[in-house]
Amino acid sequence: MEPLKYFVFNKKRDYMHGYLENMQITEQGLELYTRESRHYGTFISQLLDSGIEGNTWHRAMIQSVNYGDDSIRFFFYCSDSAQVLYQEQLVDWEVLICKKELTIAEKHEIMQPYLVHQILNPQDILLYHAKGRFLWLEIQLFRQAEVIPKILNIKIYVQNQSFLKYLPEIYQNISENDFLKRYLSLFEAVYQELDTKIQASARQLNPRTAETEFLYWMAEWVGISNVHLWPEKKLRILLKGIVKKNLIRGTKAYMKNIIEIFTGEPPFFVEYGEIEQYKGNPAVYQRLIQHYAHNPYIVNILIREQAVPTRQEKKALKKIIEDMKPAHMEIHLIILKPYIYLNKNVYIGVNSVLGTYQVANLDGIAAIPSVVGMTRLPFQQENHSKQSEKEKGGKTHEESEKFSI
Repeated sequence: MEPLKYFVFNKKRDYMHGYLENMQITEQGLELYTRESRHYGTFISQLLDSGIEGNTWHRAMIQSVNYGDDSIRFFFYCSDSAQVLYQEQLVDWEVLICKKELTIAEKHEIMQPYLVHQILNPQDILLYHAKGRFLWLEIQLFRQAEVIPKILNIKIYVQNQSFLKYLPEIYQNISENDFLKRYLSLFEAVYQELDTKIQASARQLNPRTAETEFLYWMAEWVGISNVHLWPEKKLRILLKGIVKKNLIRGTKAYMKNIIEIFTGEPPFFVEYGEIEQYKGNPAVYQRLIQHYAHNPYIVNILIREQAVPTRQEKKALKKIIEDMKPAHMEIHLIILKPYIYLNKNVYIGVNSVLGTYQVANLDGIAAIPSVVGMTRLPFQQENHSKQSEKEKGGKTHEESEKFSI
C-alpha cells in the first residue's frame, strides 16, 4: 500500500499558529498554564488543508497524559471553505479563530454547525463524519485535583486507502455511510499501523531513534545486563557504538568508558602494580596499603560522591561494575566525599575544591573585603585546558591515575 498522508503536531511551532487560552506550549507538547487560577484551558488549531473538496478524513491518533475520564476533550470541525460568513462579511477561519475580541463562547457558537466529532480522552479515533477540504481541532484540558493533563503529540491522517476497492464491484457502489465501509475501517487501521512500523523498523535499530521498549530489548541483545538500572538517556549513549565497545569488554578501558557514561565523570583506577612501584619507600608503601585494597586480583575504583549523590545510584553503580568486571577480579569501589579529612582519601583538585570567597562581616558594621570569584571544578579545569591546547594546535596529556597521600 502507498504511504498515507498525515498532519503531525509534535513541535512548538505546530501550536503557535492557533488560539491559546490558559494553555502553555512546552518542549513536550501542550499543557495547562499552571499560574492561572482557572482549572481548564482551550487550544484551537490552524486549518489543516487536504487539498481535496469533500475529502473524507480518516483517523486521528493522540498521545497524551490524562487523569480521569473527563480531563481531555477533543472537538473536530470540517469545512470545504477557508472562510465563513461573519457579520455579513466573509472572514478567514484562521483570522476568526485567533480574534482576541471574540470570547471562546462566541467562537463556539460560530463553529458549532461545522462540528463533526466530539470525544473524551481519545487515543485512536476514526473520523467517520469528518468530510471537507479543511479540518481543525479544539482541545480542552481540565485539571484533576493537583494533576495537570498534557498533550504530547497528535497525528491526523488525511485519507484512507479503503479495503472496499479490493472487493467485487457490487460492494463498491454503496452509500458513503454504509456499515461495511466503517466496519472495514477497523481492520484498515490495524493493518496501516503494522505497515508503518514495518517500514520504520530500521529506525528501531538506531539507539537515537528507537522506541523506549525496543531500546531495552536491544540492550539485552548486546549483553547489557540489569538494563533497568540505566536511565533512558544514558542508555542511548551507551548503545551508540556498543559493537566496538564489546571488542574490549572486560578491560580497564571498557570499564572506564561504561562508568563515565553512567556517572558523567571519568573514574580513577588504582591497581596493584601502581602501588608496588613504591615498595622501595617503606613509609609511602605502608600508607598506600593502608588506604587501598592491595592484591594482584583487586582493582580500586574511585568516584566522586557528586557523580553518584543518591543511595540508589551508588547501588546501581556497584551492580553495573560487578556485572562487567572480569570473573577473576575483585573491585573495591571508593566513594570520595567532598570534604577534607586527615588521614583519609583526599586528593588535590578532586575532592578538596574550595567554594566561593565571601565578605566577612564584623558585628554587622565593619567588613573585611575579599576577592569574590568562583573556583572551577577540576573536571572543568581539565576540559578547559584540553580545549585551550587544541585551539593552540598542541597535544593534551593523558590523565594521570597515580595518587599520592
